[in-house]
Amino acid sequence: MKISIGIMTDGEPIFKNIGDYNILQNQLIGCGFHWQRTISSKLPGVLHPTGDSEFPLVNTIDIETYLECVVGSEMNPDAPLEFLKTHSIISRSWAVGKVLGCHAHSNEGKILSDDELRTWEDTADHIGFDVCSDDHCQRYQGIQPLTDKAKEAIRATSGLIIADADGNPVDARFSKCCGGRTETFDTCWQDIHPASIESVKDPWCDVTALDVKERDAFLQTVLKDYDRSTEGGYRWRAVVSATEIEEYLQSKFGINIGHIINLIPLERGASGRIKRLLFKGDKGDVIIGKELMIRKALAPTHLYSSWFDIERPSHDMFILNGRGWGHGVGLCQVGAARMAQAGHSAEEILHFYYPGCRIERMEESDEITDNER
Repeated sequence: MKISIGIMTDGEPIFKNIGDYNILQNQLIGCGFHWQRTISSKLPGVLHPTGDSEFPLVNTIDIETYLECVVGSEMNPDAPLEFLKTHSIISRSWAVGKVLGCHAHSNEGKILSDDELRTWEDTADHIGFDVCSDDHCQRYQGIQPLTDKAKEAIRATSGLIIADADGNPVDARFSKCCGGRTETFDTCWQDIHPASIESVKDPWCDVTALDVKERDAFLQTVLKDYDRSTEGGYRWRAVVSATEIEEYLQSKFGINIGHIINLIPLERGASGRIKRLLFKGDKGDVIIGKELMIRKALAPTHLYSSWFDIERPSHDMFILNGRGWGHGVGLCQVGAARMAQAGHSAEEILHFYYPGCRIERMEESDEITDNER
């Protein structure tokens, strides 16, 4: 099975072919997030220039090679073996579902009015390729140095996916740290409840009780170097002024409701992440959702998550006491790694985060040729 990946670059792509792979000097990663940066990447397969300013290259490779790159790009390849096996399976399930087009996708329910902005960015929004190279889909940063452990994890899970009760590949979303409870799909994307994606209480991602050396040693084996620069993924605190919020609303969404008077959560998801947030201004009100749009509206790039409570120390200042890093749907990467470290198998981890899923091996008949795409 082949998969096509839209590659983001910082400006015009700068690359050269070296035998079986390409050296891309200016791949853009973490686009729009606080860890955004430009890297040099080693991309296997074929690169096709597109002429598109956002995704100027498309990389086409077989899906198992893609998985090798994703596992090394998403997490440290020195992470616990059973966690790497788990990630190989869910990343394959998600990618196969995108290639086959069997995951639900709809714009129904989006609202773009003067009173409410209710929208989301989904992984099926792309045109001209299956998935993109960045966190919007799965991190794909080309060929990564893989430990023997990571190679074993990928080899041992070759062809394995998680399937729902109907036998379809699970739309296996994942985030960095759920904050203590995973979230439901509809809080972040379409108003649907995919099978095998439920909210579960997760005690595993709380690393605050570990002493500093133990916590740092664990995170160093799990997270990429630039992810380790983010502190407080389980618990965090952000301070934002009314003036800053006004600027974010104007610059990001073209919304002007005057001076911000209050922020009022109207609806929360199963974990506590805010799904709809009322912004009260002295010239009007606006409701913003879903999860990602709320995160964008309250920070220079994004808040860690939309799971937060609001304090008002003064008329013009808001303190956001938050939990979690990311949307929280599906697998919690930090929690899953802790489970593996504690001796749980990939199968146990998968059933914990995706209740009711089945682990299945893809048959040759499941594959499609380029002519059938």
